[in-house]
Amino acid sequence: MSEIIDYYISAFSAQSLYGFYHVVALFSMVVLVWMIGLSYLVFKANTNSVENRFMSILLFCEGIKASYLALDFFLFSSQWEGLWNILYPLKMEPFMFAQITSIFLYLSFPVYYRVNLLKFLHNDTLKKHVWYLAPSFGALIWIFLRTEEGFAFENASWIICTEAGSEPIIKNWWGSITERVNQYAVDIGTCSRPFDKAVVDEPSGSWGIILLGPIFSLAGLLFLRASMKQNQREEEGKVIYGTLPSRSLYIGFLGKVIGQLVFFIIVLAILPTLNGGIFFEFADSIRVQYGANPTTFERALYFIWNFSLIITPAAIGFEALMFVHASLKDTVFGIDSNLRKTFTNTMFTGIGAISVVFVSEAMENVVGYGMLGGVVIGATIIFARRPIIAIIDGISSRLIPEEYSVGELKYLEAYAETIQDLVLTEREKSLLANLAIAYEIDKDRLAMIEKKYRDSMFLDSETIIQIDESE
Repeated sequence: MSEIIDYYISAFSAQSLYGFYHVVALFSMVVLVWMIGLSYLVFKANTNSVENRFMSILLFCEGIKASYLALDFFLFSSQWEGLWNILYPLKMEPFMFAQITSIFLYLSFPVYYRVNLLKFLHNDTLKKHVWYLAPSFGALIWIFLRTEEGFAFENASWIICTEAGSEPIIKNWWGSITERVNQYAVDIGTCSRPFDKAVVDEPSGSWGIILLGPIFSLAGLLFLRASMKQNQREEEGKVIYGTLPSRSLYIGFLGKVIGQLVFFIIVLAILPTLNGGIFFEFADSIRVQYGANPTTFERALYFIWNFSLIITPAAIGFEALMFVHASLKDTVFGIDSNLRKTFTNTMFTGIGAISVVFVSEAMENVVGYGMLGGVVIGATIIFARRPIIAIIDGISSRLIPEEYSVGELKYLEAYAETIQDLVLTEREKSLLANLAIAYEIDKDRLAMIEKKYRDSMFLDSETIIQIDESE
């Protein structure tokens, strides 16, 4: 038990950015569970719908992609090698499968969401088969590639320092101890503190697949945008269910794509530039974190690397948030306001946490006392809470525009409760009319609100709501 406690004390120490890596891992796990739950709900909503099946598979794969670091929250050291003989394949195999499958799914958007230039793809035959062919091809391709040179994880070792000031030792995990691992040990030199970290092959082919994801997701985004614009032009503002993506789905996917592109730029441009033109791998973080007397530059490099790790799960989490909004905005009153509040609070908390870590790290390097910086920035954020939240709320209002005013929401709640039995008494009709006047809702807006509610309840415009004149 003491070993477990010591492990997490070290993981959440100031030198480890107060457990930022493990917080990201935990957050990734939450996003994974959330996405799998959404995937299941979408599938169960209409098990016979090929569109639902397609979206369910996509959400599942996105969740797997977000979960790369999830298992790293658990004890990851040579002492727990037996555990990681099981966990590491569970971490990598589904992740690579999801990366490949997602590429096929992005390219399949025109099959389910009509794009005029590719309208020949939008047919029932392809819809019936693409949703299962994409993951099937993804699985087959990875089964073939996983043992090929450039894709296989052939070697892994542990680099261990038992105490500060000692030289690192290397322990083989599987395969052989490579020259790359020996070089990392040399680069570390004298250890600044104890650690026990794994160095696993990072094949260029696997990295290539991962970095292709943002490119193909951008193509998928363009397909969604084209489909949405066509829908707006052709239907003249009418609400269409089940075929073309809504604005919320588009914004969610846009946020995910932007996040992935930012990760792409950091990994391929910023980090290599700061690392002397050399691609920065996971194992490089060991060198800059535990090397003797790490410089401010190395600590900054370590911080940027850690920050990049949260981008993908955060982007996919945002995609899930907008998917929930798209799914519920017509049936859950006030969902716009509730999700905006959730988004604002989450962003404020995230900005605060990252600011505390960043400023604490900067102060640690400048004056040798990082906690002072954390206290100062924490107090600043608390005092500046209102303007910061106002800015975030402005952004969230653009991302999740509120469909109904407060008065309209109150009227809608009363209307929904009143017509639940499809019987409207004269008294109820009069009360609703007075309520509409009180909330200053004009007749055209009132008709639209009532029609949209009936549509969401699968009541078409010809559905008769009986007027009971007996009351």
